[in-house]
Amino acid sequence: MAHQRTRTMHTPRLAALLAALATLGAGACAKKNGEDGEDAARAVPVQVERVARGVVSDVARYVGEVRPSASVNVLPRMAEKILKLGFDEGDFVTQDETVMAELATALVDTGVRQAESGADAITAQINGLKTQQERLRRLIADGVVPASQLDPIDAQIRALQAQRRQVLAGVDQANLRVEDTVVKAPMTGWVSQRFVDVGDMASPVTPLATIVRLDPVYVWVDVPEHEVEQVRRQPTAQVYVEVAPDRAFTGTVDLVSPTVDRESRSVRFRYRVDNPGTILRDGMLATVDVELQRREDVLLASTSALILDPTQRGSTTAYAAFVVRDGKAHRVAIERGLLQDSHAEVRGGLAEGDLLVVQGFNLLEEGTAVEVITNGAAPGEGERSSGRGEASGRGGGERSGGRDGGERSGGRGEASGRGEGGAGE
Repeated sequence: MAHQRTRTMHTPRLAALLAALATLGAGACAKKNGEDGEDAARAVPVQVERVARGVVSDVARYVGEVRPSASVNVLPRMAEKILKLGFDEGDFVTQDETVMAELATALVDTGVRQAESGADAITAQINGLKTQQERLRRLIADGVVPASQLDPIDAQIRALQAQRRQVLAGVDQANLRVEDTVVKAPMTGWVSQRFVDVGDMASPVTPLATIVRLDPVYVWVDVPEHEVEQVRRQPTAQVYVEVAPDRAFTGTVDLVSPTVDRESRSVRFRYRVDNPGTILRDGMLATVDVELQRREDVLLASTSALILDPTQRGSTTAYAAFVVRDGKAHRVAIERGLLQDSHAEVRGGLAEGDLLVVQGFNLLEEGTAVEVITNGAAPGEGERSSGRGEASGRGGGERSGGRDGGERSGGRGEASGRGEGGAGE
């Protein structure tokens, strides 16, 4: 009985202990589940982009001006009243075929008639002397007069013949002046300016018009002197204009100035550009892209994901970024290469296929739980060119070609600031 009582006394204690342990266990489980839910609630939403391979170029961009490859003024050869004009501004004219102007011929015609009359008079004198010459020869043959009497007549005939040759030359010259009253185009091209009207007095020192040749054209740009040798080594460049934004014209280096502008410290380059259809016109602004370097099959990362790392300032690894692995953010050091467009070459720190955080990284620390809300397309899909509207060219800022010493203008609405996006250098 005593033993039985003892067991009876311990049974309630064991039940209480088990109940307490159950309560503690339930609390622990509830706490663990709460922590997991809290971690899930604290996950930072981020957008990512998968690191992939592609092509990157180092493109120097300059702003230049289109100029004609030739320009001539149409000058008449004589001063006379303009009776008719055969052109207007914007017309296409053909060398030696298009009649630009017709001048009055009254004075010229009078000069021709006077010259011809003088020649006829001299011819009549020569014919009279030749008649006398024949008569004297018959008399000399009959022994009536000495042969010496022919000498004066022969001399007169020779003098008159020489005089007639001069007069006839004057007639030819007068006839040429008649031809000069018709002014023809001296070059095939487009009339860029007209300076006279019908009824004006033409003059050999006053042009009637200016004709320009627009195929090919020249594009002039100013290159900062510290970049001259790099640009000179590239024989061609891509030329763009606003009127044809989707078309690239190929320019070939035609001239490099031997002097440096003392104010802008730049050197003038001239590119020759074929211009079928005359899309390029005199005075147009043009963007000239010179590819200085090109690298293929390299890793590309969005510049918006790169964070300037002040601890690495001055070294080749001056940037950091966050990648997502197993639902957590991990900070990695980045060795950046060439910049082009909105992406940069990555030489170290990332691997192909890494999920790179492109938005939301400012809220991250090492090991922060993340929720991927957007999985961006791979940056290397398709070759990235330096075409229109891209912020390429050694960082993306445009190089002004207006003798501004290589100042980057960022014109044409393109991204400036060395094109680094989130790198924020």
